[in-house]
Amino acid sequence: MHRVHLSSLPWAEQRSPTGRFHSFAQNISLALGGVRNTGTWGGGHPFDVQIRRIPPGASVCPYHLHFAQWELFLVRAGTGTVRTPEGRTPVTAGDVFFHPPGAPHQLTNAGPGDLEVLILTDNPPLDAFYYPDSDKWGLRPPGKLFRITETDYFDGEDELPPGGASGFTIAPPPQAPAIAPFAARKLQPDALPWEPWASPKKKFRGASKELSLALGAQRHTPTGLGGHPFDLELSRLEPGECGCPFHSHAAQWELFFITTGRGTVRTGDATHEVTVGDVVLHPPGEPHQITAAPDTALEFLLIADNPPVDYWHYPDSGKWGLRAPRKFFRIAEADYWDGEE
Repeated sequence: MHRVHLSSLPWAEQRSPTGRFHSFAQNISLALGGVRNTGTWGGGHPFDVQIRRIPPGASVCPYHLHFAQWELFLVRAGTGTVRTPEGRTPVTAGDVFFHPPGAPHQLTNAGPGDLEVLILTDNPPLDAFYYPDSDKWGLRPPGKLFRITETDYFDGEDELPPGGASGFTIAPPPQAPAIAPFAARKLQPDALPWEPWASPKKKFRGASKELSLALGAQRHTPTGLGGHPFDLELSRLEPGECGCPFHSHAAQWELFFITTGRGTVRTGDATHEVTVGDVVLHPPGEPHQITAAPDTALEFLLIADNPPVDYWHYPDSGKWGLRAPRKFFRIAEADYWDGEE
């Protein structure tokens, strides 16, 4: 089990020359073994989780947009404003909002005290960004910032005719999807009802607020088909409740961020106590199960990626499950050619 407690993580300062852009970060994913800006394709995690603390009057970073990366923010404390093409929108503690690729944004502390946010991003293999205020561009690999001087496709490759234009035109860019207005990408979880669920005999039960679905994502659906690259839920277990059977995922990663109460997490043959400030990561193949302490409720944020295909294993019952089609079964081994000839 990969586990850290927020109290053990240092605050890394990031400050521009004049302090206009200034924040302190607790890099949760890096502490859990992630690699900066590197997804599973390079030995990292499918998402990155960090906490940012922004001093009064400062912004996290310049006004910018990403061409591939998604960003989601949960305001933990303080007040701020989010700048988008539609203007500046106030945000306060509890608010959740996200920016898909192509959506310019900037977060600024507008209050008298520190603004603290949880930031969740995916880790795409490639990303580029643009800064409208400075007309500057950036490429993640190779890690370069630059301004564009347009040129001809064959410039430096062949001798250009007088005037410097070959007449060759490259293929037009793909049609970008429409971006929902910021008001539709922001919510206050307190306004959402708890959705209870339970197994037939109530051995497993709990309640949740499915934040990503409320923000327009489709359940268990990759980004190209209308989903988000990650899924965020707020879950609650009453005293003694167990959230799910002991299970592992073949492809999906899950991170539990404890926000209220105490409980236990079972992994393999061990059971670990968890409390407020603990963050636990379960990579694919690691069986796990979370239970509230007998004397207190347990609340946590559950963050998962959305792999295109996933299946599950339940060691206690020897059962397996497929996400799509949604089937549960036990395995009777067979030969590769059984039923073929």
